[in-house]
Amino acid sequence: MEMEKECVAGWGRWQARIAVLLALPVMLTGMYGTNYVFLAARTPHRCHIPECEDNSTLSGPVPADAWSPSWSTWALPPDSECHRRPTLDGVCSEAGFDNTTTLDCEDFVYQHHSSIMSEFGLACQEWKRTLVGTVHNVGMLVSLPIMGYVSDRWGRRTALVTSGTGAGLVGLCKSFAGSYPTYLAAEFFETVLGASVYPAAFVLMIEWLGVEQRILASLLLGIPLSAGAAMLALLDYLTGYWRTWARIAYPPSFLLLLYPWILPESIRWLVAGGKVNEAVRVIKQAAKANRVTIPDDTLDKMLSKDQVTDKVEAIVQEESLFKAFIKYSALRRRLLVCFAWWTCAVFVFYGLAVRAHALAGSAHANYALLAAAELPALVLNTLLLDRAGRRPLLTAAFLLTAVALIAIPCLPDQNSGLGTALFLAGKMGATMALNALYVYTAELFPTRARQRLLAACSTCGRVGAILAPQTPLLAAYGTWVPTTLLGALPLLSAALTRLVPDTLGRRLPDSFADLDSSSSDISASTALP
Repeated sequence: MEMEKECVAGWGRWQARIAVLLALPVMLTGMYGTNYVFLAARTPHRCHIPECEDNSTLSGPVPADAWSPSWSTWALPPDSECHRRPTLDGVCSEAGFDNTTTLDCEDFVYQHHSSIMSEFGLACQEWKRTLVGTVHNVGMLVSLPIMGYVSDRWGRRTALVTSGTGAGLVGLCKSFAGSYPTYLAAEFFETVLGASVYPAAFVLMIEWLGVEQRILASLLLGIPLSAGAAMLALLDYLTGYWRTWARIAYPPSFLLLLYPWILPESIRWLVAGGKVNEAVRVIKQAAKANRVTIPDDTLDKMLSKDQVTDKVEAIVQEESLFKAFIKYSALRRRLLVCFAWWTCAVFVFYGLAVRAHALAGSAHANYALLAAAELPALVLNTLLLDRAGRRPLLTAAFLLTAVALIAIPCLPDQNSGLGTALFLAGKMGATMALNALYVYTAELFPTRARQRLLAACSTCGRVGAILAPQTPLLAAYGTWVPTTLLGALPLLSAALTRLVPDTLGRRLPDSFADLDSSSSDISASTALP
C-alpha cells in the first residue's frame, strides 16, 4: 500500500530494531533445528569381551589402548561392530577364540559418551538413532497448523514468544531424560512448540518491511539462522556431552518472555483484529523512529484502506480450490511441480546436514563450514533473484547441487579436500534453491489462493525433512548411495523448471483463469497482495 510505504514500511531505524530483536529467536532456532545431528550422533562402538577386560570400559571415556587392545585381532572380527568371536575355554588368548564363526554382542564398549547413543544403549540399532531426527521433523509438520492458528488468532509476537520459550522449556526438560522413549517424546514436543519461530519471525519482518522486500527479509533472518547452526557445532565441541549442551543452549530462550514489552506487533494483524488504537500507537512510534511525519487524516485513510483490503481478501479466500484444481491444467502443473521442488529441496538440505559426520576431519568443523556455506548462498540470491530471474537462478542452484554431489563418489578419494569442497558447494546450491523457492512459489499462484498453496508446498517439504534423517541407513548398500541420491533429486528438479514460467517482469496472477492466459510485461516489482 502506497500510504503505508510512505509512512512506516521499507527500511529504516524502526525496521533495523525489529531485525535485531528477531535475530535472537532465529539464531536459537538455527541452533535447535538440527541438534539431533550431534545429540544423537553415531558413536564408534565394539563388543565388550569379558574374557579380556573388566567392566570399567562399559562406562566413561575409553583410553586409546583400551579401545584397540592387542587381543582385539583374535576376539573381534574385522569391520564388524556388532559381533565377536566365541570363546573356547574362557581364556584371553589367540587359541582361546574360534575364528570360524561369530556371535552377537551382549554388551558394548563406546569410544566416548558424548551423545545419547551410548547413554541409552543404541549400539547396533541404527534405526533407533536415526528415528530421533525423523521424530524431530514430524514435530515440525504438526507445528505448522497449530502455531499458524496461534499467529492468526493471537498475533505474530505471541506465536514467536510461545514457540521460542516453549521449545526452550521442553528442551531443558529433555536434558533430564532417563530413557530413550522419554527423550524421543521430548524431541517431538520440543519441535511441535519450537518449529514455528522462523515462520512467525519471517511474517512479522515482511509485514514491517513490505512484501516487495521479502528477499531482503530472507537475508536479514538467514544470517542469524546460519550463525545458530554454527553455534550448535561450537557448543557441542566445547561441552562434549549432550546433557551439558542442552542445559546451556536452551535457557537463553527464556529471554523471549521480555518480547511482549520490547517487540512491536504487526500493524496488519492489529488492524485486522480490530485493535485500531494500538495500531495507531505503534504506527506513530515507527514513524517517529524513522523520522517521518504522519498527518492524522493520512493515518485514518491508511487504516480504513487496510480494513477494506482485509475484508476483500477474506471473501476471496472462500473460492473453491478443489474445483480450480480440476478445471485449470496450469494450476495442476504448477502445484505438482512445486510439490516435487519442495520435497526435494528440503530433503537435500537436511540430508546434507545429517551427512556432515561422514566427511573427513572434525565433524564439528565440517558442520560449521556447512552453516557458513549458507551465507554466500543468501547473498547471491539477494543480488540475483531480481536480476537473473527466478527460474534461471533456481535451475542453476539445483544443477550446482546435483553436479557437486554426484561428482563426489567419482573421486579417487572421497575424503579428500576436494570432496569436502564439493560437499560445501552442494550445500550452497541447496540453500540457494530452498531460499529461492519461498519467493518463486508464491509468485506462481494467484492471489486468492497464494497463502494456502504456499503452505501446502511447505507441508510437502516437511515430508522431505522427515525422510532426510534416514539417509545414513542407505550406506548399508554402498557408501556412495546416500550422496548420489542427494545429487540425483536436484537434477530431476532442475528438469522440472522447464514446465513453469519465470515470474520476473511479469504480472502476478490474481485469479485461477490468469494462469492459463499469457503474462503481460509488467515490472517485476509488482507487489504480492
